[in-house]
Formats: sequence, C-alpha cells, structure tokens
Amino acid sequence: MRTGVLEQIWQGVIRATAPGEGKRVRRIIQAMIPAQTVFLSGAVGSDRAHVFHDEMEVMPELGLGDVIVEELSVDVPYGSLVVICDEDCLASPVDLEIASFDVGIVVAKTLLGVLRLGAFPIERENEALYVMACAYERMARSAGLQQLGLIPSEFSKGLTSTLGAYWSGAMRAHTDRSGLFLNGQTLSGPEVRAYLQALDPAFAAPAAELLPSDLLVFSGGRHALSDWLEMLRGAVNAVLVERKVGMNWEVLRQSRGI
Repeated sequence: MRTGVLEQIWQGVIRATAPGEGKRVRRIIQAMIPAQTVFLSGAVGSDRAHVFHDEMEVMPELGLGDVIVEELSVDVPYGSLVVICDEDCLASPVDLEIASFDVGIVVAKTLLGVLRLGAFPIERENEALYVMACAYERMARSAGLQQLGLIPSEFSKGLTSTLGAYWSGAMRAHTDRSGLFLNGQTLSGPEVRAYLQALDPAFAAPAAELLPSDLLVFSGGRHALSDWLEMLRGAVNAVLVERKVGMNWEVLRQSRGI
C-alpha cells in the first residue's frame, strides 16, 4: 500500500481537499483524534479510508509527508497523521450514515496504526486495542459528537467491522467471515470478550462499562502525533490490570504473518 499511495498521488487519484470540503466530517474526526491531521481525498473504494503517519517511507528515505508537500502543495506539520477519505465521504451534501460509518473506520485504522508504531508491548496489544476501541465507542455516544452529526450505531459498525477483520486474521472487513460483529454486536458485548479471551487466555482488559467515560478525551487542542501517542499510552496503561500467564504472542504473531 505504501508504494500504491505514491503512485496514486502521482496519477492524481489522491488529491488535496478543498478548504470547505468535508468540513463536518473533518471536525468530527478531529474532535475524536486530537492529533495534527492532514486530510486528503481519493477513490479509496471498498476500504473507505486509509490512515498513515507523515514519516512513513513510500520509497527508501522518502517520507509520505515530503511527497504530499512537493506533489500536492499541502503543508504537512512534522508529526502528523495523514487521513485519506473516499470522495463520497467528503462530498456535499453529507450523508451522515455513510460519514459516521467511515469515521468509525478511520478511528479503527488509527488505533491499528498506534499498535504498529509500538505504543504498547506485543503481549498487551489486544488489551490496549480493546480498551481504546471501547473508549471510542462510548465517546461516540456523547452529546457533543452527536450534535456534530455523528450517528453512534453507524460509527460502531465501521469501528467494529474493521477491528473484527484484524482480530479474525482476515485483515479487511469485506473478506472477514468470522461473523464476530454481525447482528449489531458491539465491543462491550460478552461475545467479543469471550473471543479475545479464547485468543489470549491472559486477556485482562477491564470490562467496557468500567472504563471512565472520558478516558481518551484530551484537552489542549491538536497535538503532535508523538505527544498524542504518549497521552494515549498513559491513559490506557492507567486502566490495564496485571496479566495472568498467557500465550507466547511472538509465536502467534509469526504464525499469522502479522
């Protein structure tokens, strides 16, 4: 995908967003993820959205942020997320159901990116991901986000379908056959916890209803990615409990090709 992004920028498939384009969607995402973020638009297709960081190398010693600055004339502050949304997500008039689903995907892919950046030890990644996702699912039900237009049920579908594909090993929602998040199941349901505990017998994340409602709500405006990651890590580690003896996660990761 890294080289694919570079090719799509060169081909004009991925472009800069206009100042007023998708303003409501961008406001919702920034309210939930207060990291410096650059928004681009393109024909993403069934994936709906991509999330990267500006330092990701698209070629040896060539970072994505530098490519965006040179090719699209978009300012990319150091330490930024790069969110590429499908064009119909940002088009006017905004379809709030589609937009809410896509915001869920953006949040899920951002959280998976947090894991790839090594924010948590391998043996705690599933617990950290579960805690973060549950916190965002609760955040989506806040009055402030709903007033911005976010539909919590659609957000949850986008969030859980993306994470379900990751946990099942399918990696992409439209190839996931696990059925883990069908029939309106949410992250707080017993089925999801049972699945994660079967995957990792030492799974020790607190139940969703025990998490503080403002766990991942941070003040201070937009933050550099490294600063936001540090706040995220501190908040999640504060609620994680000691693990029991469990599986060798490095062996599991290699067996799944992760």
